[in-house]
Amino acid sequence: MTIYTDALTIFFFVYCLLYNAFLFFYGVVKYRQRTTLLPPSEEESKVDWPILTLMIPALNEGKVLYKTVENLCEQYYPGTLEILIIDDGSDDDTPAVTAVIQREFSDVYVYRREPPQARQGKGAALNAGVKFLFEKFPDRPKEDWVIGVFDADGRIEELDFFEQVGLAFRDESVNALQCGVRIRNRHKLLPLLQDVEFVAFSWIVQWVRDKTSGAVALGGNGQFVRADCLAMLQSEGPWLSTALTEDLEISIRIHQLPGRIRFLDRHVSQEGVESWKALLKQRHRWAWGTLQVFSKYVASGALWRSSMPWFKKLDLHYYLTFWVVPFIVLGSWLLALLSLVGYVRVSNHFEAGLLWANSFSFWPTMALALHKTGASWLSIPKLVVLGTLYSYHWVSVLAWAWVDMFRRKRPHWLKTQRIYS
Repeated sequence: MTIYTDALTIFFFVYCLLYNAFLFFYGVVKYRQRTTLLPPSEEESKVDWPILTLMIPALNEGKVLYKTVENLCEQYYPGTLEILIIDDGSDDDTPAVTAVIQREFSDVYVYRREPPQARQGKGAALNAGVKFLFEKFPDRPKEDWVIGVFDADGRIEELDFFEQVGLAFRDESVNALQCGVRIRNRHKLLPLLQDVEFVAFSWIVQWVRDKTSGAVALGGNGQFVRADCLAMLQSEGPWLSTALTEDLEISIRIHQLPGRIRFLDRHVSQEGVESWKALLKQRHRWAWGTLQVFSKYVASGALWRSSMPWFKKLDLHYYLTFWVVPFIVLGSWLLALLSLVGYVRVSNHFEAGLLWANSFSFWPTMALALHKTGASWLSIPKLVVLGTLYSYHWVSVLAWAWVDMFRRKRPHWLKTQRIYS
């Protein structure tokens, strides 16, 4: 039996090679150095900086919470910087740690949630935090107030991080902002591969989207949203408590408002998981959440019917349907295996060069992203190959998530356990 794979070649050419070529060449031409917003002039500096409130949802985070707050409080910001810790019903030493934090640091608030309201997921905790803040500061002008979200292990490593956030929000058209993410414990192999993933498939893509389509997506760590934008979305949460990737879901709704989401060329560091079991559980939740957003906005046609610019809609459709690629890649490998053992004959009318380019079109983008974040030229080939092999775990977690959705299983939020303080 002969199977013709021309359709697969065309799919990968349009869906992968062209897009990856665009990312690579745009990155080479435009991303010569990191983007830095210039500080205001002496006259402009008299204008008030936006108030920054950092929300930290904390469920049994006693191990990491103190050092995170200490790190954030040490950062420079010309305006008001405050922190809200949302204790989501912790039963470890988190309450004792937050008591110490409040004694030692100013402008730190603690909001304790109790069962049965507590432990309903990150989105529910963030909604409770926003409600607490709006009630605590009812007269604070929301257009000059920015609310950030940090994981309990999120740390800042760049001295101008919050200054750059404040400068970005002095542009009134900016509704929200997302920074890059790096893995702190990347001296170990599995966390290193997670770092490669964040750098290659998130950082460079988000940066290019910021400069072109504007389809930047918010992530769970290091996101910032203007308070008046959250107020407009408050009827739905503003974060949906049933969404396993509440950050991605709220991104779609923010994109439907006037204004834009920007990407900040700075990063927040976090701890990577160090076991495959923990990684697969975490990525299963991410995959399930992405499929929830796909079903709600793409499969229903709601995203295409929205009033956002067509280029942004097209880019968001590409991003939210990319889950099909791992399955098609797996199918291609199975066809190759069946052909190798002589069970079928695979035929293709395209030249071998195009087939190879289709197969590895993302390698130049990965290499570029790794180079821009300081990886040595000698380490880049190894990291690209290892990162490619590592990426196949998405096939299993996506299949797992689809099974859960078809079974109409109730979404559940699993907390990632910390290893380091």
